[in-house]
Amino acid sequence: MNIDEKIDIDKPLWDQSTYIGRLKHFAFITDFRMIFESKKRLREAKQFCDDYKMGKIPSGTQMSDIIRAKQLRDGAFHPDTGELIHSFSRLSFQMPASAVLTASMLAFQKNTPVTVTLQILHQLHIAIINYTYRSRLNNNDKTTIRNTILCAAITSSIVTVYCKKILFRRFILQRYLPFCAMTTSHILNLPIIRYKEITTGIPLFMKDEKNPFMKSKVAAIKGVYECLITRIVMSIPCLIFVPLLTHKFLANYFFQRRSWILIPIETCLCALGCLFAIPSALAIFPERNSMSTELMKLYPSEYEDFKKCVKEHVDKVYYNKGL
Repeated sequence: MNIDEKIDIDKPLWDQSTYIGRLKHFAFITDFRMIFESKKRLREAKQFCDDYKMGKIPSGTQMSDIIRAKQLRDGAFHPDTGELIHSFSRLSFQMPASAVLTASMLAFQKNTPVTVTLQILHQLHIAIINYTYRSRLNNNDKTTIRNTILCAAITSSIVTVYCKKILFRRFILQRYLPFCAMTTSHILNLPIIRYKEITTGIPLFMKDEKNPFMKSKVAAIKGVYECLITRIVMSIPCLIFVPLLTHKFLANYFFQRRSWILIPIETCLCALGCLFAIPSALAIFPERNSMSTELMKLYPSEYEDFKKCVKEHVDKVYYNKGL
C-alpha cells in the first residue's frame, strides 16, 4: 500500500464533532463480536498498530487489515494505559450482558428476590465498566471501589423493593418496574461512584493540548449529569418499548395460552434494542467535551482560579513562541 495513505491510528476514524461521527465510532468499538477474539489475536492487533505508527507496514497490507487491527486494539485495550481489559469489562461485552439482564428483569419481575438480584448484578456490571475505563488521572483506591460496589448493591435493592410497592396496582405499570428501579439506582449511584471526582475535580485541558492545566469540580458535576443522561437513554429501548410491545402480545389469545413464548421474544427484542441503544447513547456527548466559562461562574472561587490558570497558560505559550 502507498505510505501516503496512512491514517492516524490513535484517533477515531470519524469526525467526533458530529453525532453521526460519534455514533459510527462507538458502534465500531462496541461490536460484540470482538469478545470472541483470542488474547493472542488481540495482542497481535496491538503490536500491529504500534508497528504501523513507526512506519513498519508488512507488504501486502490492505486498509481493511489496518482498520480491523485498530478496532480490536481500541475495543480491547485501555485507551490511557494500553493494558488488555478483561472480556467481561469491555464495552463490547455490554450488549450481550445488558440484553440478558434486562430480558431477565422483564421475565421475572413478579419475583422480588430475583428482580433485586438482577438489579444488583446490572449495577455491579456498570460499576465495573466505570472503574475499568477510569482515567489514568483518576486514581481510585480499592476502598473507594469496594464502597462504590456496596452502595450500588444496597441502593439497587432498596429502590427495586419500593418501586414494586408503588407500581403494584396496575399490571402495565408493573412492566416498567425495571426501568424505574434502574433509573433511580443510576441517580443515586452515579454521584456516589463519582464522589471523589466531584470533591476533588477532574482535569481541564486547553483545546488540542494533552496536559491538564487545572481541576474543576463544576466539570465533574457536568460529567456526572451527562453520564446519567447517557445511562437513562441507553435503557429506554429495552425497558420502555419492549414492555409496550409484549403488553400488546398479551392481548392475543395465542400468547395468553403460551406465555413462555414471551421470554425468547423479549430476549431477542432486548438484544436488538441494546445493539442500537448502546452506541446511540454513548454518542450523545463527545468523549472530550467542551464547557462554557459561564458555567464555571457557578463556583466563584474556581472561576477565579480558572482565569489565573488561563492567563498563565497564555503567557507561557507566548513566551515559548518568543513573542
